[in-house]
Amino acid sequence: MDTTFLPEYLELLVKNWLSWNQSQQYAVELAEILVEKNVDKIKNMFDGRLSFGTAGLRGAMSPGFKRMNDLVVVQSAQGLLYYMLSVFGDSLKTSGIIIGYDGRYNSRRFAELTSQVFLKHSVKVYLMNEVCPTPFVAFGIKLYKCCGGIMVTASHNPKEDNGYKVFWENGAQIISPIDKNIEKSITEHLEPEDVWNTEDIYSNNLLVNPLIDLQKHYNCYVDKMLFPNLDKKNTNTVFTYTPMHGVGYNYIKNVFENAKFNPVVVVEQQKDPNPEFPTVPFPNPEEGKSALKLAIETAENNCSRIILANDPDADRLAVAEHPIGSNDWKIFTGNELGALLGWWVIYTYKKIHGKTNPKLVVLSSTVSSAILKSMAKIEGIKFEETLTGFKWMGNRADQLSAEGYNVIYAFEESIGYMCSSEVLDKDGISAAVKISELAIYLEKENRTLSSALEFIYKQYGWHLSINSYFICNDSLMIKKIFESIRQNNDQPNNYPKSILGGRYSIKSVRDMTTGYDSSTIDHKPVLSVSKSSQMITFHFDNGLIATLRTSGTEPKIKYYAELCSEPENSSDVNKLKSVLNEMVEGIIEEFLKPQENSLIFRNN
Repeated sequence: MDTTFLPEYLELLVKNWLSWNQSQQYAVELAEILVEKNVDKIKNMFDGRLSFGTAGLRGAMSPGFKRMNDLVVVQSAQGLLYYMLSVFGDSLKTSGIIIGYDGRYNSRRFAELTSQVFLKHSVKVYLMNEVCPTPFVAFGIKLYKCCGGIMVTASHNPKEDNGYKVFWENGAQIISPIDKNIEKSITEHLEPEDVWNTEDIYSNNLLVNPLIDLQKHYNCYVDKMLFPNLDKKNTNTVFTYTPMHGVGYNYIKNVFENAKFNPVVVVEQQKDPNPEFPTVPFPNPEEGKSALKLAIETAENNCSRIILANDPDADRLAVAEHPIGSNDWKIFTGNELGALLGWWVIYTYKKIHGKTNPKLVVLSSTVSSAILKSMAKIEGIKFEETLTGFKWMGNRADQLSAEGYNVIYAFEESIGYMCSSEVLDKDGISAAVKISELAIYLEKENRTLSSALEFIYKQYGWHLSINSYFICNDSLMIKKIFESIRQNNDQPNNYPKSILGGRYSIKSVRDMTTGYDSSTIDHKPVLSVSKSSQMITFHFDNGLIATLRTSGTEPKIKYYAELCSEPENSSDVNKLKSVLNEMVEGIIEEFLKPQENSLIFRNN
C-alpha cells in the first residue's frame, strides 16, 4: 500500500497500524482509502486514539487508531488487563472478569479477542456464549465477585458504530481516575501480544459460560422486586414489546414467564438481533413515534394498549400507552416514566413495610426532572442529585449502600431506570417488569398509566419539562456556541442575565465545564467538574431550570428545561405549559441561535 503521499508522522501511524494489525478486518477498506489519497480522512482515522467517554470507548468501525477494530480492541484489552493486574494483583486471576456483547457487527469477535487477552495471562473469564443485555454484566460482576466486566456494545448508536463499556468491581461503570489510568496503561502496551487466533478459547478451562446460571439468579432478583399478591395472569392488559432489533426479546420472554406475567406480543419484524437495524432509521426508542411505528401497528392489531420498547442492548426502556377513549398514543417522556416508576417503588415499599424511613434513598441526574426530589421531601426519604450518566448514579448508590443507606431507585431522563441497587446501572429488563406490574395494578383500579401520572403531579406538584436536541457535526461550532454564552458582551463569566428582552431574569448560572457556579460562596460547583464536555445550567427567578450540554457519544447539543409548581398550585398547569414553551423558545433562539449556527433540528 502506498503511504508516501502522507505527512511523515501520519505515514508512521498508518504503517504501525498495518504492522500490528494481524487480522484481515478492514484491510480492503484501508487500501481503497489510500488509493483515494484523502489525507484529511486518513488523519481523522489515525491521528490520535479513541478516548474513554461514557465509561469506555465508542466509535465507527473502520481501520485506524481512532476507530473500533480488532487492533484497537486488543490494545484496549491489554491496557485494561495490565492496569487491573496493578490494582488487584493475583486476585484478578481467580476472581476474573465477566464479558458480554450485543448483536452488532464484530461484537462477538471483540468479546472473544478480549477474552483471549485475559486468558493468555491466566485470568478467569466469564464469557456469555450469546448476546445479552448490558445490565447482565453489571449484575454478573456482583454475583460472581469479579474484579470488573466489559460489555461490547454501542447501545442505540447507528449500525456503523460499536463500543466497549467497562465496569469495575462494584458493578458500576468506571469513573475518574480509573478511566484515565486505563487510557495511560493502553498507551504503555500498544504492541499486541499473540492473541489473534481465538478458536481455542472455548477449550480453555479458565473460560466459563455463566449465562444460564446468571439468568436464574437474575430471575430471583426480579422476583424479590415484585409487589406480592398481585394477580398478574388475571388481566386484560396486553403488552406489546419490541427489542428494536436488539438483544432483549429472549430475556424479556424469560423474565415475564418466570414472574408469572402473560407473554408479551412481540413485534416480529424487530424480534431478533440484526446489526443492520433494517426497520428503524435510528435504533433508539427515545426517538418517539418514528422509532415505535411498527410497535404501534402491532399493538393496534392485537388489541394491546401498552408498548414496551428496549434499546438494542436492553439497558433503556420506553413506554407508550393508548389511553381508553383516546384516538392517539401517549409516548411517555423519560421524566414521566421516571415519575411513574419512582412513585410505584416508593408506594409498594410503604405497602410492604408500613412506612418509609430516612435511610431510603432515591437518585436522579442533574438534567432529569426534580419530581423525585419533590417526592422525597413529602415522603420523608433522602434524595441526591448526581452528574449526568449512570456511571455517577451507580457509583454514588454503591457509596450510599456502604454508608448504611438503602438505594431503592434511580433514574435519568434519557429513559434509564435502576429499580434497586442489585444492578448498579440502568436496566431496561427489570424496569419493563416494574412498569408492567404497575399497569396491571392500575387496571384493577380502573386507572391507566396516564391517569396515574396526573395523580402524581397533583400530589407532588406539576413538573413540566421539554427536552430535545440539535445535531451539530462541527465540533468547533459547538465550542463557539458555548463560548459565546460564557463571554456575553465579550467578558469572561459574564453569562446572560435574562431572556426575551428582560421578561425572564436569570438568578444563577452553573457551568460544569469551567467550574463556575454563581450561586455558591466560592463560585465553585458542588458536583464534580468535567472539562471534556460542555454543560451550562441556568436557574431563572420564576423557578425554571434549563441546561444546555453536549452528548458524550453523539454529535448533539441537548437542552433540558423544567418548570415546577407546588402541590397546592396544581390547577395552574396550562399557565405553566405556556410559560415553559415561551421560555424554551427564547433560550433556543438567544443562546443556541440554530439558524445562524446551522444547527439541524431533531426530526421525529
